[in-house]
Amino acid sequence: MKTQNHNPYGAYVRVSDDKLKTDGERRQDVNRQIEKIKKFHEAMEWPEPEFFIDDGKSAYKEDYNSRPDFCRMLREIRANRKKRITIEELERWSRRIEDGLKTMREVAEKNCTVTSIAQGEVDVTLPEGWFKTAVAFLLAEWSSISKSYKVKGGMMRRLDDPNAICKACGNVHLGRVPNKCKEILK
Repeated sequence: MKTQNHNPYGAYVRVSDDKLKTDGERRQDVNRQIEKIKKFHEAMEWPEPEFFIDDGKSAYKEDYNSRPDFCRMLREIRANRKKRITIEELERWSRRIEDGLKTMREVAEKNCTVTSIAQGEVDVTLPEGWFKTAVAFLLAEWSSISKSYKVKGGMMRRLDDPNAICKACGNVHLGRVPNKCKEILK
């Protein structure tokens, strides 16, 4: 029977949306994170990791099960097939303090080390590591809540603005003007 050779190194990358900038390029791109992690592994003289990629998936959702590769990575850790996970920064892991600490504890219990390029090794089993990680997740969650509050406020102000009514269709667009309206307005 042939034994399967597995790589105990993994890396998790995630971006929350696939929106485009005005020049047509994506605002966020997983490839930037992948390249950064590859260079980090090379500098540390670690093998290239297996990448777990959630492209266009929010880390603020109520249920992290909406991120399929995050769940797949956790299954690999639970099965003791991954012993080191690299992330660019903690908010890539989670933007919710409760879920972030819960999953970090679970990973630590499986003797898997999480290394954030921005924050260093994450060890929630030590008081200092728990505190540093909790603060990072708390700030990420606060940032998400704050941004959502501001966006909703802007949308409500736009709905009340009579100048915001689209001359092509008579609706108020809360995001980008649809192409069909742009064509009519030309």
